[in-house]
Amino acid sequence: MEKNGRGISTSASSSSSSPSVQLLERELGKFCPVVRFREGELIYGPCQRGTTAYLVRRGRVKLYHLDESGKRLTLAILGPGGLFGEAALVGEEHRESSAEALEDAVCWVIDREALRARASRHPRLMIELLKLFVRRTEEVQERLKEMVFKDLETRLARILLHLVRHHGRKAQDRWEVDLKITHQEIAELVGGTRENVTMLLNRFEAEGLIAKQRYYLAILDFEGLLKRAALDPEQLEDPAPFQLQPQPQDQDQAQARGDSEDARG
Repeated sequence: MEKNGRGISTSASSSSSSPSVQLLERELGKFCPVVRFREGELIYGPCQRGTTAYLVRRGRVKLYHLDESGKRLTLAILGPGGLFGEAALVGEEHRESSAEALEDAVCWVIDREALRARASRHPRLMIELLKLFVRRTEEVQERLKEMVFKDLETRLARILLHLVRHHGRKAQDRWEVDLKITHQEIAELVGGTRENVTMLLNRFEAEGLIAKQRYYLAILDFEGLLKRAALDPEQLEDPAPFQLQPQPQDQDQAQARGDSEDARG
C-alpha cells in the first residue's frame, strides 16, 4: 500500500464520468488522502477494526466473504466510483468481509470522523455517499434473491451481463468483458463450483452466445444470453453500455491476454 497524499492526477478514462462521482471526487479531494494498492493486495480482512471507507478512483477491487471451510463467495467487483467499507462510516467497528485489489488500484480513503466534521457544512456530499450506499445495498439484496430463487445457469447468464455492463467495452460485433477474470472467480461470483461453471461456459460458447479464452470473455449473442438470464430488455437497469462505440484496447491488457496461455484458467 502506498499513500500518495491528496494531489494524485487521473485521466478521464480512469475515473467514472458520472456527475455524482465527479462531485464526490472534488469534495473528497479536499480532506481525504489517496492510497495505492497493488494487484492482489489485501485492503482489509474480516474482523479487522476499521473506521474508514474507500471510493475507487482507478482500477478494480474485489469484495468477498470466506466461510469456515475456506469457500469464497465474491460479493462484488467494483470499478471507478465504487464505494466499499461504508459500514464503518455509520459505526460498525469490525469488517464483515474482505476487500482485495483485483488489479492495481487507487482509492480515496474516507475517515469516519473527518467525514462527520464536514457533514453539516456539505450536505450534498452526504447525499451522494448515501446514494452509493443504497445502490450497493440494493445490489446485494438482488444477488441474495438470485442465489435463492434462480438456478446456476440463470445466475451465470446474469453475472456475464453484469460484468459486461459494468466492466465491458464494445469491440466490432461483440461486447468484451474488459477484465481479467478466471473461471474460479466467476464461480465465486455466482455461488457455484468451478467445474459446473466451466461446463456451462463451454455450453454457452458451443451455442454461440459467448466467446472465451483464458482471462477473456465476450458476449456474441446479447439477446440469446438475455433469454438465458430470464430477463426482458425492459428489465435492464441501464442498456447504454451495450451501445458503446468501439474503443482501442489497452496494450497492457491485450498483452496480458496474449501471455495468459500459461496462466491459471
